Amino acid sequence: LLFLCATALFAEGPAFRVENLRCEGVADPLGIETPLPFLTWNLIADARGARQTAFQVLVASRPELLNENAADLWNSGRVSSTAQRVSYAGKPLRAAGRAFWTARIWNEQDSASEWSAPSNWTMGLPAPADWEAKWIAGPETPAPLPIFRKEFDAARPIARAVAFVCGLGHFDLFLNGAKVGDHFCDPGWTDYKDSCLYVTFDVTGQLREGRNALGVMLGNGMYNVTGGRYTKFTGSFGEPKLILQLHIDYEDGTTERVVSDASWRTDHGPITFSCVYGGEDYDARLEQPGWERPGFDDTNWKTAREVEGPGGVLRASEAPPLTVAETLKPVQFKSDTPGEWRIDMGLNLSARPVVKLRGPAGSSVTVRVGELANAPWEGHSYTYTLRGEGDEWL
Repeated sequence: LLFLCATALFAEGPAFRVENLRCEGVADPLGIETPLPFLTWNLIADARGARQTAFQVLVASRPELLNENAADLWNSGRVSSTAQRVSYAGKPLRAAGRAFWTARIWNEQDSASEWSAPSNWTMGLPAPADWEAKWIAGPETPAPLPIFRKEFDAARPIARAVAFVCGLGHFDLFLNGAKVGDHFCDPGWTDYKDSCLYVTFDVTGQLREGRNALGVMLGNGMYNVTGGRYTKFTGSFGEPKLILQLHIDYEDGTTERVVSDASWRTDHGPITFSCVYGGEDYDARLEQPGWERPGFDDTNWKTAREVEGPGGVLRASEAPPLTVAETLKPVQFKSDTPGEWRIDMGLNLSARPVVKLRGPAGSSVTVRVGELANAPWEGHSYTYTLRGEGDEWL
């Protein structure tokens, strides 16, 4: 029996397949700006010594078109090559468009593999003409930091929705009451007179047919360093501002754009102080529950101001986003003074403090941070003023 099984396997030849499809080095990337992105794959084989002798790549606008007779964007045909990388050479791709692709290879015995599982990439907005949105700013009094909202209707069943956002210095995007993505401190730091990075999010799962609401909260970051407490330098590229463009593709083939402009509404948010070196203050009494949801009464809010951008070209963010990598717990609590605790995290680190609080409205808690246990306080702190309703989180 063993001999017969071995003979059958030898007759069929070694199993091999194509996996790990990447566009510009990333699996299913969003916001690709190069018109001819490079596509890569890996040969996976059960037997040693397997090698690729040829490949074929198909690219289509819809996954159901990924076959040799229907691929509407590109069919490379059979290419004799051991390379597992090729530059896209098909039809021009539209801004915010999506391309699906698959690949197969031939081995040293001239046997063809099965087609790989499909992958895809989404184009960004590489040209100024691709942006219908305008830069907008909040109330002219700069503090507290501004928040923005926009309600809109998605009138038909939704096939896909992609948001392109640059909020300076940093932003959090909300859709229908929930934060979009798991990123922190978007976008990355640049010389904002040269480049402003936008971040691309697939928001199909959060958008719904009918009434929707977008919300954005801004922070200063390295864009607007006002100083205070602990300062390495000060300098500003301008007041906090935002540009956003939401592309909606409907199942019937039509499209719609929701863009930042003077139709948006704005108000002061709960962040009363923010400096990249000095820390941040947050007054929970200034929160407006439901501001990022449809149906919120924004009658007393102001009209967003259309403003000039900081001068830099809008470019897609390519670096991996900052996300929560690890949650650390203190190793020691010590109190020498009533109302004050020294908390030892056990190591020197760069992190964000998270504290659960409970207390009366208007009371506050300040977290001061430093690198050495007994060194004088350097000036970086976080102050949270409670709203007085159950558990709250700094």
